[in-house]
Amino acid sequence: MSSLTVLHTDHTERLILESALAVLQDDSFSGLTVRAVAKKAGMSERTIFRYFATREAFLDAVAEEFTRLLNMPPAPATIDELLSMPRRLYTGFEPHARLISVIFHTEIFPRMKAGAAQQRWIGIKKLLDREFPKAAPPARKIAAANIRYFLSGASWHYYRFVFRFDLEETIACAETAIRQALKGLR
Repeated sequence: MSSLTVLHTDHTERLILESALAVLQDDSFSGLTVRAVAKKAGMSERTIFRYFATREAFLDAVAEEFTRLLNMPPAPATIDELLSMPRRLYTGFEPHARLISVIFHTEIFPRMKAGAAQQRWIGIKKLLDREFPKAAPPARKIAAANIRYFLSGASWHYYRFVFRFDLEETIACAETAIRQALKGLR
């Protein structure tokens, strides 16, 4: 393929995925149909099927696009990086609050958990195993699970929209919970 063809292909795929996220934000998951995405993108349904042969491939691509949009940080390599993650994650969630709320109730959410979030979980578990080798394995596993929870969109959403905390209060809650989990391993 020529470089112009590759550019056109990349642009079209990006347009389809951006349109899918716009449909989700405007209409929720029930509105995420090929017809709605095609209309939003200004193209035919047939064009979308050229890029995504199955519904599963399309939903996987939407999950990857949303993860890319959130600019999720990689798994922390140090305790300092771990402690800075609530700020990095939660600040990135803020501009996409409506979309995050919709994503929780879709088939896209488990796909996201299986991707980058799963790698973050594995990285946190490895970090705790390395930094706290004297702590009992079940204690490290529980601490990693709690930390993972406090680094999730679900926790951010709960703090922000159920407790009605502002962003700084939300970050402080997660940082405090993570510090307490780490303290329990010492």
